[in-house]
Amino acid sequence: MNTYRFSNLLGATYRGGSVEFTPDGNTLLSPVGNRVSAVDLVQGRCVTLGPENREDIKILALSPDAHLLLSIDRTGHALLVNFVRGAILTRINFKGLVQSARWSPDGKWLAVTKQRRLSIWRAPTLRLGWQFVQHRTFGGHHDDVLELAWAPNSLFLASCSRDMSVRLWSINPMESFEPIALVEHRSPVRGVFFSADMKYLYSMSRQGFLVSLRYDLKEDGQEEEHGSAPLYCRPGEWVIASKARCNQPHPQKVMKCAFDAGANLLAAGFDGGLFMLFEMPGMQALQTLSLGTEPLDVVTLGAGGDWLAVGSAALGQLLVWEWRSETYVLKQQGHHWGVQCVAFSPAGPPSLKREKTLSTMEARPEDRGSLAGRLLATGGYDGKVKLFNSQSGLCFVTFAEHTAPVTALCFTPQGNAVLSASKDGSVRAFDLLRYRNFRTFASPDGLCQFAGLAVDGGGEIVAASSLGGQYAIYVWSIQTGNVLEVLTAHTSYVQSLQFSPSTTHPGQLVTAGWDSAVRVWDLYLGANKGGAAETLQCPSSVLSVAFDPRGNDQCACSCLTGQILFWNVCEGRNLGSIDGLRDIQSGRQWHDRFASSHMKGIAPGQGLGKKKGSDGVNLNQHFSSISYARGGELLLCGSRNSPQVCLYDTSSYALTLRLTLTRNESLSGVKVMLNSKNMTEAGVSWQEFDLSESEVEDAETTRWQRRLRDDKVLPGVNVGEAKDMYSERELHVWNVAFSADSQQFAAATTHGVFVYSADIGLGTPSTAGHIYGSDMGRFAPQLLTRNVSAPAVLKALEAGDMSRAMILALALNDYGLLRQVYEAVPVKTVPVVVASIGSPLLPALLWFLSLEIRPVTGTPHFQFHVTWIEALIDLHFNTLLEMASGRARTGSALEAAAASRSDVAALCLQLLVELSQRHAAMVKTFSSNLYLLKYLSVAPHESAPGEETELRDPVATAVAEEIEGEIEAEIEEEIEEASAVLETKALKGTKLKRKRQRAALAESVDELKHPIDTA
Repeated sequence: MNTYRFSNLLGATYRGGSVEFTPDGNTLLSPVGNRVSAVDLVQGRCVTLGPENREDIKILALSPDAHLLLSIDRTGHALLVNFVRGAILTRINFKGLVQSARWSPDGKWLAVTKQRRLSIWRAPTLRLGWQFVQHRTFGGHHDDVLELAWAPNSLFLASCSRDMSVRLWSINPMESFEPIALVEHRSPVRGVFFSADMKYLYSMSRQGFLVSLRYDLKEDGQEEEHGSAPLYCRPGEWVIASKARCNQPHPQKVMKCAFDAGANLLAAGFDGGLFMLFEMPGMQALQTLSLGTEPLDVVTLGAGGDWLAVGSAALGQLLVWEWRSETYVLKQQGHHWGVQCVAFSPAGPPSLKREKTLSTMEARPEDRGSLAGRLLATGGYDGKVKLFNSQSGLCFVTFAEHTAPVTALCFTPQGNAVLSASKDGSVRAFDLLRYRNFRTFASPDGLCQFAGLAVDGGGEIVAASSLGGQYAIYVWSIQTGNVLEVLTAHTSYVQSLQFSPSTTHPGQLVTAGWDSAVRVWDLYLGANKGGAAETLQCPSSVLSVAFDPRGNDQCACSCLTGQILFWNVCEGRNLGSIDGLRDIQSGRQWHDRFASSHMKGIAPGQGLGKKKGSDGVNLNQHFSSISYARGGELLLCGSRNSPQVCLYDTSSYALTLRLTLTRNESLSGVKVMLNSKNMTEAGVSWQEFDLSESEVEDAETTRWQRRLRDDKVLPGVNVGEAKDMYSERELHVWNVAFSADSQQFAAATTHGVFVYSADIGLGTPSTAGHIYGSDMGRFAPQLLTRNVSAPAVLKALEAGDMSRAMILALALNDYGLLRQVYEAVPVKTVPVVVASIGSPLLPALLWFLSLEIRPVTGTPHFQFHVTWIEALIDLHFNTLLEMASGRARTGSALEAAAASRSDVAALCLQLLVELSQRHAAMVKTFSSNLYLLKYLSVAPHESAPGEETELRDPVATAVAEEIEGEIEAEIEEEIEEASAVLETKALKGTKLKRKRQRAALAESVDELKHPIDTA
């Protein structure tokens, strides 16, 4: 059975919450809804962790060793995640809104602020069963504690609050330590920080005032007695060293601030979109930059103070700024108001065909992935078309030519262009080589909007359906841009259309409309090209249509009644149907007055005692988008009002798999049953109302933002800039699409594009493993018996039995152990070891070799890897062919199980792509080295008198000897020719004349021999 796992979340905008840099500063962690996104700023990749919080994440805290990640949502529910493996270790409910959470520098303590209290927890360990153990609780502030900071020695911490005070605490009672309270500020304190030597304590208020406290030791002559005591336990006093103010514009207030103790840099973000960078302790302004007029919700320093991360929830933007060079390290912005449509490229980018270097900085960003052929195009309500690499997870091109929402996308069959239809009345074609709009199509009158879009199999014509008017379908020529045909037969809105992939019917077009009809057109036949359309009548309005890619003239169409009908378009015959009403499971909106379940109208306890099969079924459900897999055996279906997508088997018309995209309770329409405790006395859910003012740190700024938004809200608008806050939190699935190799599929929603990848049963590489350059895969043994264990593998390795050790390591499928055995195999015995591996373990070997060839996760021993691949192909080629075709040998049940559990063809394709990329990366290096060797072989070599010539490289010596032999052969030919000339003229000259000529010839020979010594 085909299984898919969550892989990534693309195109989602930043909606608030804290961000964190990893200790090395190369990776940025940011919340994306109820998940965590990790951006590798060096390698240029973005991955999203699988674990989900209950609601949107507000606080992120990464331990100093980058092993434990704590994510806390807006209601106080937290997850402790193993960041390296992406697994949930434990859950905890802090039972309230958490304002800040910090790990101690030594990683032994965790400090959490909730309302007016500060709690200290012991760091969860394996010995404690990964459970949180509370150590102490401090209470002294009179209002909510906003931020805290740990001292470098992990013994003290400071907190700041809305009560305009700063307090210093110790995690344990200490002799001679006196807690202090600073009350110099006249507004809520936004941040507090320790200096690297702990002598200074900085605090910044909302008005932009900075107060520096200095701890001065008293000279009492007892330094030796207090020498081992912490700094704050020695006799001394706190004094105000200085006061300063940010020179920001008057109305702007400080929203967030960050401090890097090692670089002595302080960054502050303001509510007017301005952020400033200061050098401490003198508070000298280094840089000032504006990101617009919206407030900044997060400011963080990383990479030793060189990189500055700034995020704005109102703009939906998160960027990383390198202030020294004044350049952007990362600047990503998703689609405002969600993604409307999505499409996968059928082929790789054009640069792959030109063998451009893929693993160097000269390559384009979309070509530097592990599988660079998977391009993903998204279109949004904001009128932008973005191109993503589904492997790297980053957007590398944005087209902003459209002035209205983008409704449909498709690639040309060659993969060299992407076309988009929009409500601005245009269909635009974008070149993927030069990234420009090279063709624009419009209707003759220019008065219609477009909804559906399709390109024929030859990439020559494009068809688009219009909104309103005559409900016509316009057909253009891509080369000329002229209108070829206008098809008018539908009596209602045409929502979907697609060309047939069959080679026998290249111009066959299927259109589906709300008039309950599917019409089949043949653009290349008939008296007037389009001719008369054949009508396939459906029971209700048709929302989406998809052709079977196998070219068997079959198509599937989704109806408003929740059914999926399968037609043979040539014969006009109905082949079967799928009733998906009970599979959709649409969610209940917060404003709905009844549950979105299949038990409406059924009395409690009645059970299955129904009069009709449709009793209690929610009939207000349907699939709004469908897409075929490459092989045609799977059909992907998505519903607009359901957080779930369904995979159906097209041969048996049965449900194969149902996946839930998200369980984020911050979104409306996710849960089928709502909790009654969230209902008010009037029967209305409190989630419908905007209660953010009571939770945010600055109520004044929030009220100002809400007034501006209320001025733009229009009644009846639920999408775009004019919608209200409630509509913004609704979840809708607009479109689904399969990749060209069926290894991935994507679902376009109002909150980003959810990408799922096929689980081939060989272990899924962890996201943090990709980031840190080591692939620590999930434990997925292929054959697990009593003899298959790590000690057995090590014992066989020590005994020198490489074949047995390799077989056991592949069966156990532990990446670290498998690499240890793999590196220990001698090169001469590789064919013997490969020959001993049985067919059930070949998929695991293919998967492992593809990871080893990859530069990020593998080793640089390329020749060793090629030796293994060559032996694998030579010895098991026929077996791989049989497994890829689905044929298993008689009696080989394990082989059949291995072939069914993993896609051998996809593994071989992935291995081929990795080899091609490594080859393309090394071609340039090899070419330059070849010319360099030739140059060194003919360059003059100077040596001091009496010194022996240094030994040269064997390759250079061989090249020099070859050139020397060619020169000697030329000299011998010239000598023979000169001798022949002398013999013919011997009778004409005297003996003296002959001696002179031979002497001159000898001199010329010496001159010709001189280049030999030079070489």
